Amino acid sequence: MTTNLRIGYGYDAHPLVSGRRLVLGGVEMLFEKGLEGWSDGDCLTHAVIEALIGAAGLGSIGTYFPPGDERFKGVSSLSLLFKIVQELKQAHWKIVNVDTTVVAIEPKMKDNFEAMRHKLSDALGIEIGRVNVKASTNNGLGFEGRGEGIAAYAVAMIEGGINENI
Repeated sequence: MTTNLRIGYGYDAHPLVSGRRLVLGGVEMLFEKGLEGWSDGDCLTHAVIEALIGAAGLGSIGTYFPPGDERFKGVSSLSLLFKIVQELKQAHWKIVNVDTTVVAIEPKMKDNFEAMRHKLSDALGIEIGRVNVKASTNNGLGFEGRGEGIAAYAVAMIEGGINENI
């Protein structure tokens, strides 16, 4: 029996700015700056969305949620993720697992990993054990290491699809 497994890779980054909430993986974190963005700026959730869309071969996040579209201004990225999950379900894709890495020098994220996993697994409709969240400081290198922004990477595996012979 053959299975139709696909892997997608996602990346997103946003600058840190004053006057915004910091939301990562749907969890609001206490920090003096937040991520700039059209929605809530949640680069972790955006990376997950990109990984899922990529695995299914459905374009990119901007295809579904164009920057500048007033319908998505300030919205929760978890609601955007939920919409993509519904798209995948309609195309008969099942999410197998998601693995993520947040890259930032600060704030420290370890205490928020479980809450992020819960929020993401709820939006994805999969068991928490199929969602992993981790972080790296990038050893102080790059814009993340200088505290200018936060980046996130995600890998997603999906199975199924409308055409099982793909």
